[in-house]
Amino acid sequence: MNETRKEASSRLLYIGRVNGNPNWNFPSHIHEDITEIVYVSDGEGIIKINEHPYAVQKGDLLIYNQGVIHEQCTSPVCPLSLYYCGIANIYTDGSRGEHIISENASPYIKTEAYADRIGELLDFMYEESSNQQAGYEQICEGLLGALLALVQRLVHPNVSRKQDSDHLAVRIKEYLDENYLQHLKLQDIAAHFHMNPYYLSHVFKHKYDDSPIRYIVYRRMGEAKCLLTKTDMKVSEIAHVLGYQNANYFTILFTKTMGESPTQYKKNERSERVDLTET
Repeated sequence: MNETRKEASSRLLYIGRVNGNPNWNFPSHIHEDITEIVYVSDGEGIIKINEHPYAVQKGDLLIYNQGVIHEQCTSPVCPLSLYYCGIANIYTDGSRGEHIISENASPYIKTEAYADRIGELLDFMYEESSNQQAGYEQICEGLLGALLALVQRLVHPNVSRKQDSDHLAVRIKEYLDENYLQHLKLQDIAAHFHMNPYYLSHVFKHKYDDSPIRYIVYRRMGEAKCLLTKTDMKVSEIAHVLGYQNANYFTILFTKTMGESPTQYKKNERSERVDLTET
């Protein structure tokens, strides 16, 4: 086997390939804390998963959940060519789980129309991991995310992906509403949800037509408006409450975002507002 390993701290632990060796076989074994994906790019063979034999051929995808016993044997007449990759810390819907597929789901998947795409993803992932040029880790992370998403689509063809992404977007918004006073970066938010920052941003923007970072800024400015309207706090005090140490920067940001300065907003709002007090 030709194999390229990455650091164990990353989601993609290793990726390798087998190239048509007529004598290749891999006896029964278990990965206690690693999930493995195998894609048959050519040839034929027998792969046993939990003692169940599967006759595999080009375009087949096999999922070995962690702790599952499996073995692989090629056909000497039509040898197997395949890619395999080991994955830790499985995140398929924004939350962490132990398995890519449920225990009662079939580990043998016909990729059909997605065969070429899956093959291209794994080929690109192997190439990037082998060459290890600048940015390869981020590229592999994105490719692995796409691969896992396609696996979920194949395993659950009737599940609405829009419903899943909408649910994730709501969870992201709830997190931002709870932590808007923290000066979070996109990478911080993505790290909390254990997912690719670009995918997270895409999911959020698709539902709310805004980026997570812009939403945080608007959320702070909304609170600033409330404080300007309902209290006699100075602009510098409001800036400090919202986490801005520099009041001038806060004023510039408020003006840019809201179209008028905090002082102008307060003056205009109060001229149009009637507060009724109890007597």
